[in-house]
Parts: sequence; C-alpha cells; structure tokens
Amino acid sequence: MKKLVIIATLFAAVGGCGGKRLTEAEVRAVMGNMEASVQRHDANGLIANFAPNAMIMVSMPGTSGGLSRMSVGEYKTMLEGLWKVQLHASYEVSNREVALSANGRSATARDIAKEVVLLPGERMESRSKQKAEIALVDGVPRIVSLTAEVESLVATPTARNQPGAGRVAEAR
Repeated sequence: MKKLVIIATLFAAVGGCGGKRLTEAEVRAVMGNMEASVQRHDANGLIANFAPNAMIMVSMPGTSGGLSRMSVGEYKTMLEGLWKVQLHASYEVSNREVALSANGRSATARDIAKEVVLLPGERMESRSKQKAEIALVDGVPRIVSLTAEVESLVATPTARNQPGAGRVAEAR
C-alpha cells in the first residue's frame, strides 16, 4: 500500500509539471534577464537563462566568418574574453516579439540587437536579428536555442595617426 501511495504521489507531481504552460511574461523575463546580464558583463547571470545543452549560433555577413555554432560553455568563454579587452560597450534591444506555441510548452522570441564596442584602436558597431527558442526545462523557462544573424558590422579605427584612420570597413 505504501508503494502505491508513493507511485501515485510521483505521478501527481510529474503530471502537475506536465500541465504547466509557458507565459509571455515568463519569456519576456528570461529575455530581459539575458539583456541585463549582457549589459552588466555578467557571464554567469547570462548562462543561467540557458538550458545546459542549448546551442548558440551566430551568422556573420559576407566573408566575415559565416556561421559559428557554440555550446553554452563556449559562448560564455567567448563573451568573457571579449569583455576583458573592450574599453566600453553598449547593448540595446528593440522590437521584441514573442510567439507562444500552441501547446504552451515553448515560445519564440525575436528582437533586434544593436551593439557598440570600443576596443583598443577600433570601434565596432553591429546590428543583429536575434531569435531565441525558449522551453520549459524541468518546469522552468530556459533558452534552448539562440540564433543571432549579424546584418551589419562596421569597424572604424580610432587611433588618429594610424594608417587608414577614418576608413570604414563594412561587411555585408
């Protein structure tokens, strides 16, 4: 009898989690947490929004690198490396749209990200279309896939006496 009660309790717990539906507010909160973490250069806070096995894909325009695929750990390492060398950065997100799946267990968030990074001797500005797939992972909303399609990337030298100063390189 005791086994039957334990099994019934287990099924009730699993069934309770199985009926949870993702809300637009939860999706917007995950995306807002991600945005705030990038602005603070908080790699641990950023990856806390991802499922452990999430995939990150970055598509660069033209001959600037093509498509890069990264695990959450690789993404964290890349961002930490960039954040160590940059002198200043700004990151703004606009036009966020959220679409919930019919079953309420997942959602897609799309937005536009504009980033300006000042590196030693160079100012880089990019504009990207971002798409995040969010799903309930153990009942908690997590990003399971993030795709950033870099639409424009402009690099401008910042040193005055550097050859080619003032020249703008743009990848399309």
